[in-house]
Amino acid sequence: MNVLCKGQPEEFKEFMEMSRALKFEEEPNYKAMIGLFENCMTRQNFDGKLLDYTWKQNRLSKDKEALKAQMLGVINKKPKGEEGQSQAKKVAK
Repeated sequence: MNVLCKGQPEEFKEFMEMSRALKFEEEPNYKAMIGLFENCMTRQNFDGKLLDYTWKQNRLSKDKEALKAQMLGVINKKPKGEEGQSQAKKVAK
């Protein structure tokens, strides 16, 4: 279990141990399990009221804008040959 949960908050290991300890017909203690993750979120400064899809939408929007800026940079960049020609024209004048 230590290897599986390595690098994760302690609550993940506790959840796995609680789950593995259940008998087949035993009902989980949902309040305790949810409480583990609520405490973890609080400790990690996650806002439980912020829905996951909202974060994903914001992240996708930021990624889209970054890609757009990168592509515009490539489009607006002059080829190396043109830069040399512009310099030669300026010198000739």
